[in-house]
Amino acid sequence: MNNVIEYIQEITGQKINLERVSKKEVKNIPIYILNDYTIWKGKLFGKTIFFLEKISPGHFTPLQYEKQMGLLEKKLQNPIVFVLPEIKSYDRNRLIRRRINFIIGNKQIFIPHLLVDLKEYRVKPLQSTFLQPAAQVIVLYHLQRQSLNEMTYKQIAGLLQYPYLTISRAVENLLLLEICKTEGKKEKKVIFKTDKKELWEKALPLMRTPVKKKVFINQNLPNNMVFKTNINALAFYTDMNDDGHKYYAVNHQDFLNLKKEKKIKTISNYDGDYVIELWRYNPGKLTVNNYVDPLSLYLCYKDTADEREEMALEQLLESVKW
Repeated sequence: MNNVIEYIQEITGQKINLERVSKKEVKNIPIYILNDYTIWKGKLFGKTIFFLEKISPGHFTPLQYEKQMGLLEKKLQNPIVFVLPEIKSYDRNRLIRRRINFIIGNKQIFIPHLLVDLKEYRVKPLQSTFLQPAAQVIVLYHLQRQSLNEMTYKQIAGLLQYPYLTISRAVENLLLLEICKTEGKKEKKVIFKTDKKELWEKALPLMRTPVKKKVFINQNLPNNMVFKTNINALAFYTDMNDDGHKYYAVNHQDFLNLKKEKKIKTISNYDGDYVIELWRYNPGKLTVNNYVDPLSLYLCYKDTADEREEMALEQLLESVKW
């Protein structure tokens, strides 16, 4: 823990002394937790904090960490902070969304209970800007359908059926967020320097759910415009059980056009035979079947608090061939 102590002092400017807790102090802690952590106690900003140093291999899910934090804070009557080894960026972001206290190596301190959210100055902070819809499609297409590495803007525009100007603006967005680089002057090419798994982890915090809105309708939409999504798609790709509802994804603009042409008669926000997800981009650009693509589906569910769905998402990512 010496490196953690030095890191905390360097970042916060606060001197901290840690000592291992006595058996008496942890007598009410479940043995399964004691087997996973070494527990330390110290003071930060004048408040007693228990630091749980992860010693067992692997990581728990964010929901499991959240449950452990609630249980331990109740028993110890003080804030607890997980001291974790290296963790994937998208899992780290899930911890942040759940406001779970943690310290990771020499990279990040996140303790919202003490209003501390500090990153080591050599580590780039998380971007607050999201990828534009077309930029997100470029990344997802590259990851799942076909490599776009070293393709020109014109080639990508033709492949994805976007106007050239849309691709140009999307690549500018990717450049700004350091997702890709470009080469060439007259015929610019898009360059992805990292492998696909690393690119996914880097881009994930900048991606949004493709769903803008959900509505209900009672009539069928053209088959070439709709793709099965939500629990229907999750059940198709994983061991998750389906339910009786029918969920379809459709490009938001296509839906508006159908409505304008009066091909959709009744729209409800509460009830109907079909649940329609209006997407920021055309789901058909990324899928090879009548279900939405796996990574877009992941983005639809990534903020879920349901443990079963989290397990299904892990299975979903394991099925992706990077």
